[in-house]
Amino acid sequence: ETAGLFVSGGTMANTAALRMALSRTATWDLPGEGLQSPERPRQLTIYMADHEWHVSFTKAVDLLGLGRNTIRLVPSRADFTIDPVALDAMLDADIAAGMTPFAIVGHAGSINVGAIDDLDALAGVAERRGLWLHVDGACGALGAMLPELRHRYRGMERADSVSFDAHKWMGVPYECGVLLSRDPAMMRRAFGVTASYLHEQPDAELERYDFFDRGPQMSRGFRALKVWMSLRHHGAEGYRGFFRQTIDCARHLHALVEAAPDFEVVQPEPALYIYAFRYNPGGLDDAALDALNTRIAEAIRMRGVALVMTTRVRGRVCQRFSIANHRTTRADVTAVLEAMREMAT
Repeated sequence: ETAGLFVSGGTMANTAALRMALSRTATWDLPGEGLQSPERPRQLTIYMADHEWHVSFTKAVDLLGLGRNTIRLVPSRADFTIDPVALDAMLDADIAAGMTPFAIVGHAGSINVGAIDDLDALAGVAERRGLWLHVDGACGALGAMLPELRHRYRGMERADSVSFDAHKWMGVPYECGVLLSRDPAMMRRAFGVTASYLHEQPDAELERYDFFDRGPQMSRGFRALKVWMSLRHHGAEGYRGFFRQTIDCARHLHALVEAAPDFEVVQPEPALYIYAFRYNPGGLDDAALDALNTRIAEAIRMRGVALVMTTRVRGRVCQRFSIANHRTTRADVTAVLEAMREMAT
């Protein structure tokens, strides 16, 4: 049995997941004493890939009062996925130094390049060491719906929690995030409260509606309605078609960049709909290229061609396409790339 909760987005889903992880780890009175307990370990730590981790985890540890040094960044491999061997070594070193690891974060569609971590390997590490495994799938967990990609998500079913955003790839209006927990009891353990003005005695009929006991919010909007209506209208097969369309556009973009003498490939062929690259006509140093790519993206946005943002890949400013709209075509992608070339000159 799996429990789930609609939340505002990935930030709140990741925060709630870490709260559940902390609740399971705590050997002290976490609800009563919190992080002020004298029995609390000196340094609690969580682990994720050094390049593709999302800043929402900074907000999460801030909100939980854990401190930003809680986040331990593990070296990535050439394909931008977390290195499980380096993770094991870091865990050994940190434990020897007196730290208390409590969670590992894997990515199912990372923010810059759409990387999918080896979730099966991460699940093995987490299970062997008794750590919580959270999969941040805000951008790409729904790719597991595609039979041709299912092997890339092997191990996600072993995670303790998974998050994804319906307002990203599903095209549902903001705000609409989702958190899933493999153990329903953990949600209530982390977020359960009682009060005289709430029903105090267990009630099987009401329990399934007690969402205030499963997450951080008490007052909640009807986020589920947007998802239900979208699924009723498009169906699972309709969404699979949308997902395939956006992935095809990203791979088309990769092929164009590969073939172009004035664009530079900075990542492997995309598995999902996110793709990063940079304009590089040659003859410029890295600082000049960073400035040029920043100007190109600004010009594209200001002229209303497309909403293209920059990011940094291995420290360099790159163009980042997030082709999440199923109406985007190969022709659109080609046109934006040509516009970038024109605006660079």
